[in-house]
Amino acid sequence: MPTADTNVILRWMLDDVPDLTETAGQVLTQFPRCVVPDVALVETVCVLERVMNLPRSTVVLLVEALLAQANIDADRETWAEAMAAYQSHPKLSIADTFLAALSRRTGRVPLFTFDQRLATQLPAAKLPQQSSPTLP
Repeated sequence: MPTADTNVILRWMLDDVPDLTETAGQVLTQFPRCVVPDVALVETVCVLERVMNLPRSTVVLLVEALLAQANIDADRETWAEAMAAYQSHPKLSIADTFLAALSRRTGRVPLFTFDQRLATQLPAAKLPQQSSPTLP
């Protein structure tokens, strides 16, 4: 079972280099299963948002289109939750929303963070209790 990296995913999504888009399409569709690692998808979202300057609504549509391909091996449920939070919380990064979704879906909560914004916007995230310094 092959694995697709960020560059293959981006060429397929953006259709910006015809030869590479065609090859990326073959990589993503010609095998019965093709793995799309979480880290590659996180990086893809970052590139689409920060380098390509695409609005979050477009980024969400592109990720949904990829995950709609029946042969793509990815954690669709976690990604659906992460992308919903990513779209509805514009101050949070995809890394934040994905980690919170993964933490919640696996039952490994809370997701401890020092990110006040994340801890106040997503219920899976929590600020750790800071202990009081001990006095001599």
